[in-house]
Amino acid sequence: MTALKNYTYTATLVCLGALAGCGSNDESGPASEYDRQAMLVNYADNLIIPGYQNLKAQVDEMTAAISAFTTSPTTATLADARKEYQEAYLAWQDVSAYEFGPADEQLLRSNLNIYPTTTSQVENNISSGTYNLQTTANMSAKGFPAIDYLLYGEATEAAVVDRYTSASNAANRRKYLQDITNLIKNATDATHTGWTTGNTTKTFKETGGTAVGSSIGNLVNQFNFEVDLTKRAKVGIPSGRFSADNPVPDRVEAYYSNTSLALLERNLKALKATFMGQSAAGANGPGLDDYLDHVGARYADKNLSAAIIQQFDAALAAVAAVPGPLSQAVSTNPQAVTKVYDELQKLIVLTKTDMPAALGVTITYTDNDGD
Repeated sequence: MTALKNYTYTATLVCLGALAGCGSNDESGPASEYDRQAMLVNYADNLIIPGYQNLKAQVDEMTAAISAFTTSPTTATLADARKEYQEAYLAWQDVSAYEFGPADEQLLRSNLNIYPTTTSQVENNISSGTYNLQTTANMSAKGFPAIDYLLYGEATEAAVVDRYTSASNAANRRKYLQDITNLIKNATDATHTGWTTGNTTKTFKETGGTAVGSSIGNLVNQFNFEVDLTKRAKVGIPSGRFSADNPVPDRVEAYYSNTSLALLERNLKALKATFMGQSAAGANGPGLDDYLDHVGARYADKNLSAAIIQQFDAALAAVAAVPGPLSQAVSTNPQAVTKVYDELQKLIVLTKTDMPAALGVTITYTDNDGD
């Protein structure tokens, strides 16, 4: 996920179906207009805002734990910092598909999750003690991946603590860890504020068309960008899919803490919930699946929505079959990892081609396989 935010907007999919929910004289079309506003209300009130509320809460806990660690580096405060970091990283997976509106304005993905982290840049920043975390050079030297390195980058807990106490540049290291943590907190807080104050939520709920820039257009595009990114960055790149089948283990997400599979599973479950309009509490409200059913979208012998849900389940089953950690599995169990990639490839065909065509949404991003 190195240059994840640098996707280029360009029209790559022409609407292949009639505009959904617009009424039609065609007797084979839907008899009534789909209540797109009710769907958007569900997404805003039951998925997006609660997702950012949870992320903010988890990041606040992480910030407090890391502050306690940098104030008094011990194995005990390190263990607490690691725990809270992992919880916050998981919470990020729940909202990473909503990179529009306030998240886009805050460059949230760029500030939170560009991986793999460039450890040489991290160490250079620590050594110099002077850095601007918003420069391009530091894009992969901050966020959760950099914290992953700084909290897990040594073989033992005692060795990690030593880096913050008696090693050279210990004071600079403590400050750098705190600075990148504060950047995550500030960007998260601003995104949460953007959704909970002002007119962002109202505008999102009321912009109910399917044109480029509409709420549904943004939702479908970022949903698909996330599925694409999951396929490529979390699985394809480290497994060697883009390097002549030569695995690149250190390109996995959360390489140092060995939590890549947990993050992948959380990400896919969140994407499935987004597709279904399902809240974290399990309440199934109006979502993209219902929209597809309303317009009568089919795939082979079943509803397209059912095919997509079935494919999500197949991908999750494939993830569950991979023995952890993923950084080892890409070399020792390549068939299992390839199975995950193949299931995700099937999923993206359904969500990026069939679904937008049925809903009249134009896909406007170009993925960057160099990420």
